[in-house]
Amino acid sequence: MNKNITFLAFLFGVFALSSCGKTTTINTNMELTGKWELQSIVQNSDTIKKPALAKGQMPVSLHFKEKGELEGTSSTNILTGFYETAQQNTIQMGGGGTERAETQWGNLFVNAIPNVNLYDLKMNKLVLYYENNNQLIFSRVQ
Repeated sequence: MNKNITFLAFLFGVFALSSCGKTTTINTNMELTGKWELQSIVQNSDTIKKPALAKGQMPVSLHFKEKGELEGTSSTNILTGFYETAQQNTIQMGGGGTERAETQWGNLFVNAIPNVNLYDLKMNKLVLYYENNNQLIFSRVQ
C-alpha cells in the first residue's frame, strides 16, 4: 500500500521534462486528443504485451481531452489530471488518482509514466517515450 501511495504521488505529480531523446515530426492531421489503451511496453529492448484482464481489473488507458484535461485508468485505479505538449514532441502530465494495489501490468505503467518526456503519433498509435528510449505503446480506442 505504501508503494502505491508513493507511486501515486509521482504518477501524475508534476514532473519536469527534458528535450533530449527521440524527436519526430507529428503529422498535423493526427490528434493526441482521444482515448488510448496500452497495448505493449518496451523496456530495454524487451516487449511486454498487454495481459488478459482478470475480474475487477480495468484496461490501462489514457484519455487526452481538450483544454489539457487528462483522465485515465491503471489496472485498478482511476486517474485524473492535466497534460501539456510543446516543441519537439515533449509532453508534461500531472495529477493524481485512487490508491488501490496494482497488478504487475499496472505497476509497469505507473512506474513508467512519471518518466515520460516525449511522444509520437502514427495513425492510430501513440508512443510515449521514457528512460533511454523505453516505450509505452497505445492504440486509439475513441
